[in-house]
Amino acid sequence: MVGNKIAFFGVKSWEREIIEREIINLDAFGVGIFEGNVQDNMELAKKYDILSLRIYSVINKEILDKLPDLRMIATRSTGVDHIDLAECKKRKILVTNVPIYGSNTVAEYAFGLILAVAKKIVEAHQAVEDDDFSPEGLTGVDLFGKTIGIIGLGQIGSNVAKIAYGFGMKIISVDIKPEIKIVKKYKIKMVNLETLLKESDVVTLHVPATKETYHLINRENIKIMKEGSILVNTSRGAVVESSAVIWALNKKILRGAGLDVVEEEDKLESISMIMSQRPTRNDLQDVLSYHMLRDRDDVVFTPHNASNSEEAIERIVKTTIQNITNYCQKK
Repeated sequence: MVGNKIAFFGVKSWEREIIEREIINLDAFGVGIFEGNVQDNMELAKKYDILSLRIYSVINKEILDKLPDLRMIATRSTGVDHIDLAECKKRKILVTNVPIYGSNTVAEYAFGLILAVAKKIVEAHQAVEDDDFSPEGLTGVDLFGKTIGIIGLGQIGSNVAKIAYGFGMKIISVDIKPEIKIVKKYKIKMVNLETLLKESDVVTLHVPATKETYHLINRENIKIMKEGSILVNTSRGAVVESSAVIWALNKKILRGAGLDVVEEEDKLESISMIMSQRPTRNDLQDVLSYHMLRDRDDVVFTPHNASNSEEAIERIVKTTIQNITNYCQKK
């Protein structure tokens, strides 16, 4: 494998120790570990022929034009919507991902958000922080006997179904190709999206970001959701239209929302930069939507954290390095 120059970009503090431990197995010509994203560090990135990155590193035609020696991209994620796959294929650049690393991790987190919203756990904690020990205004709802609608019955969605089944919930789902044994095991009723939105007390999303899933939940269909329902998104921000969620919360269609991702999140790290320049109307709307969601008591908002467990991080890094090893050894 000597001769391969490998760089890890977008490395968070909790990844660094594992990466440093595992890269011993990479007999590479040089290995770099950087906190920044690829597009912000092009002079560094072009020195390497193998890049490992996270979802905040955008790899499009413009970026690829500046990386003529790039031969492999190993994304430390399941989703690959941040990478122009067609352009990579055209240039014979191999792209690998980590298809299974946190199916139980994200499912547990999604249910954590469901419970936090249904039981008003965050509000209750904040009340105690404010020296208010009265349960006034903190009445929640039970999950037992309620209907959960799972959009996307893949690895994560199936684990959500397993947890929901244990809670005694009725389960309905929409999926293109559901696994029949999962459907039978947890007594899942397969329906279309419209029916799911109308009948669910809780709606949770577990689909990738594609052209087909862009604003899957939007202003037009969110209004048919059951009054007093809960919306949870741990998939990708663009799957749910932020302004639609704000509207539904104001209209009391939604009791609350648990959001680990929002469509504005890729801009949040650069809000100050956006505001210091001449922001467009869309930029201003994105910033406004983010703040309007963040500052609501009926929204539990977390920073794309669903897959952030010690076990999942270890699986991500080990699988990524194995992907790189296999490529270098021509497997």
